[in-house]
Amino acid sequence: MSTISFIMPAYNAARWIGAAISSVLTQSDPDVELVVVDDGSTDDTFAIAEGFGDRIKLIHQDNAGLSAARNVAIRHSGGDLIGLCDSDDVLLPNYVTEARRTLAGAPERTWVTSRSVALTDNGLEDFRSFPFGEIARDDQRTAVLQGNFVSIFSVFPRAMVTEIGTFDESMRRCEDWEYWARAIFTGWRVAFQPKVAACYRRQGTTLSTNTEAMLEAEDVLFARLEANFASGFNAEERSLVDFRAEHGSPLRLRAEARRAWSRGDYAEASAQFRQAALGLPVDRSLRLKAATASLAAPVLSGWSRVTGRAPSGGGGAA
Repeated sequence: MSTISFIMPAYNAARWIGAAISSVLTQSDPDVELVVVDDGSTDDTFAIAEGFGDRIKLIHQDNAGLSAARNVAIRHSGGDLIGLCDSDDVLLPNYVTEARRTLAGAPERTWVTSRSVALTDNGLEDFRSFPFGEIARDDQRTAVLQGNFVSIFSVFPRAMVTEIGTFDESMRRCEDWEYWARAIFTGWRVAFQPKVAACYRRQGTTLSTNTEAMLEAEDVLFARLEANFASGFNAEERSLVDFRAEHGSPLRLRAEARRAWSRGDYAEASAQFRQAALGLPVDRSLRLKAATASLAAPVLSGWSRVTGRAPSGGGGAA
């Protein structure tokens, strides 16, 4: 059986890293290795990790960023399979068992991504691990041009790293989306493990919370894809990339639609939802929201004129 090497970058993660490490080391399938890279922390991250002794491989480096830390961990790992686990997340005991089961039933050149729930300061919450549902293998090229449908809770063969390389160290955000897109356009595919097997820590200080910076990172990601794979784009893929170049990220359009709804401009909300749906056809809810805003515009606009305010809860409904 192939060992799974989990790689764990850590930066000022003293509050969480003990639970993260313990979750890897207490898997029901014990054939795991854990490589922790302390990326220049200024708190007790290194000391806490060091307390686990020789049960882990622990490396300290000057701060170089998430991708660089992951790449160092990969280089120091020895397993035939590589798993991601960030220092604030938690793997449930079934994680490895379910990942292996999914990989065993998948074709060659496949990695596996697992379902998770959100872990917040208020407890567990629903979390869209697969935001567009499970994507069929034949649809994954077009899907990855629309959004990152792959969970960070992924396990992939070392052969994938050998073929496509490591994480792009120049990217501070969207680096995982870029990596999955690079794999998919090189011929790899992802299989979905639908059982809850991990907890994704949601906190206000994570990299993914800065929306504007994430959208800027998307532009960098698509510049990379254009440079490396444009010659192989089919007509549908070319159309999606051209749409983004002309209109920007569909996620930005969706955000603009929600803002329009919140201020009572339902016609504008409908138009923005329709535009977003053109660039993000995998998200079927956008077409429904556009239709809802269009049908509701006359009634809700009249209500707003009478009352002087948008209907309560309108922003959330969009």
